[in-house]
Amino acid sequence: MLIFTGADGNYALQAQVWMLSLVKTQRSTVRVVVFGNGWSPKDRLVMKSLETDSVKVEFCEVTAAQFSKVQLKSGFPLATAYNVLAPLYLLGDEPRAIYMDADMVVTEDLSTLWEFPLRTPVGAVLDAHIVWMASPSMWRPWKEEGLDPLTPYLNTGLMLMDLVKWRAEQLTERTLAYLEKYELPCVDQDALNLALRGSFDQLHPRYNSMPYHHLKMLRYLDTVESDEVIGEAITDPAVIHYHRSFFGKPWTFGCTHPGVALWRSLADEVRPGWRKQIDLMGSARAFAAKKAKMTVLDARTTDYALEITNKNRS
Repeated sequence: MLIFTGADGNYALQAQVWMLSLVKTQRSTVRVVVFGNGWSPKDRLVMKSLETDSVKVEFCEVTAAQFSKVQLKSGFPLATAYNVLAPLYLLGDEPRAIYMDADMVVTEDLSTLWEFPLRTPVGAVLDAHIVWMASPSMWRPWKEEGLDPLTPYLNTGLMLMDLVKWRAEQLTERTLAYLEKYELPCVDQDALNLALRGSFDQLHPRYNSMPYHHLKMLRYLDTVESDEVIGEAITDPAVIHYHRSFFGKPWTFGCTHPGVALWRSLADEVRPGWRKQIDLMGSARAFAAKKAKMTVLDARTTDYALEITNKNRS
């Protein structure tokens, strides 16, 4: 199994937590590849120390000059686009891979996911908040590109990739073309969705359990997915995604994500003495959302730390 992520050195702690979660859960042989620059020898050593006989990690630096024409929204690093650059430029002739954001925690063996038969180049989970291309939350050029407004919209946090089909359909080149053409709010994710035009295999949302699965008022997924399936993403996640939301992130003060204790327990294990960061903008957004009653939780939300511990014991 080949699993890769994009993480520069300033995201080392998150990648280390992700790596530890893989080590604790995978039963098959796994090759982990980290694409990114700026890793200190100490942080590399921490990652290597987590290796087991079946889970190995390797680092691949990315030459920024090679991708000088890649245009990303101001403030986003090149690492944001490693997921779409890697299939063509960084993974050689590998036939299949799983991409995962480094701000994830894996809770179970991913062999079933790895063996999932793909009809298209990509298998991924519908974004719980956006769901379709014309989501009213922010502008995207669906009309300009002649797309149906209800075109399904994936979240790129986890993607099962048929790299042979990906390259044959020139998805890297087409995605980069959209990044150069538009200033997109969700950058690589928007660009890939424009390139795919809704043609992807929809995975069960438990393979990318997002903050917005828990937030009832902001969960547009209810319009296209059953309540039972959404409940499984909440109560039995295979992969937990700690992306930006009104919960905050678990490595910052004030985080209220239901999986904050789980993430921090892994961080304590992998790097004792790590320190939480201050996120003033995130805290302000969270406070405003709470006052506006936008953060009403699904009643099925529980403390992931306890649930995952019980799950692994069983």
